Amino acid sequence: MKRAVLDVSVLVSAFIGSPTAAPAQLLEAWFEERFALLISPRLMGELTDVLGREKFKNQASDGRASTYIQQLAADGETHEDASAPVSETADPDDDYLVALARKAGADAIVSVDRHLLDADLGGLTVYTAARVPAAP
Repeated sequence: MKRAVLDVSVLVSAFIGSPTAAPAQLLEAWFEERFALLISPRLMGELTDVLGREKFKNQASDGRASTYIQQLAADGETHEDASAPVSETADPDDDYLVALARKAGADAIVSVDRHLLDADLGGLTVYTAARVPAAP
């Protein structure tokens, strides 16, 4: 089974966007067990912080965000946070995703972040949600 790290931006887009959009379809593929979703405490903490922002208040109401986060935490493959030995992207805040992907043996990272998409990660593939093959 393929293994992937989904950036918080992709997880947020899947939560707030159209169910027919690429991020939501990617989560559907995960629900269908077509790939393993790799998560870490830092990734889940960032997701919780982002979905707790005022601008997502309407989408996150009635416990929707909490349920979403709980499902990801319960069914995702959790790994301890790993430190990146050196800065691998133009944004050091993204390096934890690369470290997680490497530590957990990910086949890919899925992101919309140019710092990840443009980085030379030595064999680690980064896709946008729209460009992911059938399963990451």
